[in-house]
Amino acid sequence: MTRSILITGASRGLGRACALHLAASEKAHLLLLGRNEPALQETAEAVRRGGGTAEAFPADVTDRTRLAAIARDLGPLDGLVAAAGISGMTPVDQDVNSAGDPTDAFFDEIVAADLTGPWNTVRAFLPRMGPGGRIVLVSSVLGRFGVPGYGAYCAAKHGVHGLAKALALELIGRGIVVNAVAPGWIDTDMAQTGIRQIAAVTGQSEAEFRAQAEDAVPVKRFFRPEEIAHGIAWLLDPANTMQVGQCLNLDGGVVQG
Repeated sequence: MTRSILITGASRGLGRACALHLAASEKAHLLLLGRNEPALQETAEAVRRGGGTAEAFPADVTDRTRLAAIARDLGPLDGLVAAAGISGMTPVDQDVNSAGDPTDAFFDEIVAADLTGPWNTVRAFLPRMGPGGRIVLVSSVLGRFGVPGYGAYCAAKHGVHGLAKALALELIGRGIVVNAVAPGWIDTDMAQTGIRQIAAVTGQSEAEFRAQAEDAVPVKRFFRPEEIAHGIAWLLDPANTMQVGQCLNLDGGVVQG
């Protein structure tokens, strides 16, 4: 039976990788949400070429009205991956960060996308999910510890862990399993932006900072989005019946336990 799985942030990066993996591995029907409509349509076409089927819905996860409108017209959902998110620096003692963003406004934007966004997504689409449903919230290794200058991102991703735990206990009685994942450095546009910003703040070249970041990972490298998609696919698998309210570390050994 073909499963229907909704993925936010599907226009690029990890969300796109999850869609392509699920298309190839199980010929799933993917419901793709993202803010960049042309890129979202490209993901949908790639899904179809990969053996799955796809519908694309331009949407921002901070827009509750838009999410509710999409949900009203959908059939049953078997899975949901909340992968949409943004990152950036929000230094507590500066009014503007290194990218020129007003710190307070950018703090609110990050929390809205990365923490409230998953909440909005689950709220909107939960009525379409019955027993056997699987929900995966995408956190980060920065949801496990702090990094100077990343207060908003760290706070939001720590919050995703708590949200996953609470929702897991709330929904398990309905046969719906909720978990989270905490990836480390992934080779995406978001990671490249982070490298550029941190390198600028620390006075290093981008190559120097990347080498330093890779050296801090026990496996000594960044990860491809496709590698993280495998872990997410496991949590979505109906065979996964024992992991409930857990956060799967996908960081090459940075966090153990």
